[in-house]
Amino acid sequence: MSIGLIGTICGLVIVFLFLFVFNNVAYAQSTIIQNVSSSNSTLSVIGNAEAMVKPDKVTLTLSVETTNKTANAALIANSETMNNVLDALKSSGVKENETSTSFFNISPNYNITQEEDFRPIQSRDIIGYTVTNSITVDSPNLLNVSQWIDTAVQAGANDVSSISFILSDKKSELIKNDLLRQAIMDAKNKADISASALGLEVVGVRSIVIERSDGIPVSSRQSFFASEAIDSATPRVSPPPIIAGEQKVTSSVNITFLIN
Repeated sequence: MSIGLIGTICGLVIVFLFLFVFNNVAYAQSTIIQNVSSSNSTLSVIGNAEAMVKPDKVTLTLSVETTNKTANAALIANSETMNNVLDALKSSGVKENETSTSFFNISPNYNITQEEDFRPIQSRDIIGYTVTNSITVDSPNLLNVSQWIDTAVQAGANDVSSISFILSDKKSELIKNDLLRQAIMDAKNKADISASALGLEVVGVRSIVIERSDGIPVSSRQSFFASEAIDSATPRVSPPPIIAGEQKVTSSVNITFLIN
């Protein structure tokens, strides 16, 4: 065999080996890149949780409104009546630190006349003054609300503007934390089921967004005048039943899972 032929064969062998090694290296690099890309795949899931909870706090707002020809006379009458209301509530079990002033106002009353076309015309003549004093009762005692309303009205309160049953801050925090854990588990279960259906598995968490937890206050609005409740000609009736009911509290999270 000639030296030239031997050289040609050796050259072909070297080229073949180079191409074989290059192809295998290229294939290995392609596989690694594909695996890295797969490990970065994500799955976004929203987890939810909710519960019906009994409120443990009541907020009751009631008012005394008095009118007189002078501001001083209206104020004196209002103060006397409101003190009677506070004393009556205290005797009924309302603690002193559970009451606070929520609104106070003194406003003039103007003479209103009508022209021939029946349009009301307000003159600048002051015919009296109205004093409004509102207090709010915040208490964990939910059983005596009806009694407190009846007692306050009998003592002179002439408006009950709102009754709200809510969760205290402490109970609300405990419930929301528990619901947050449930919402996260709900999201994890959904992610596991979805990934399994696709032949994949959850391998980690990329991000989590905790949505706002919502609680809906249970409230009842009533408004009536004391004159109707304490009219001597009207038979005394039992105070209306006030039922706290339940409050719906929800929590949700948005979690982005890593899947492979």
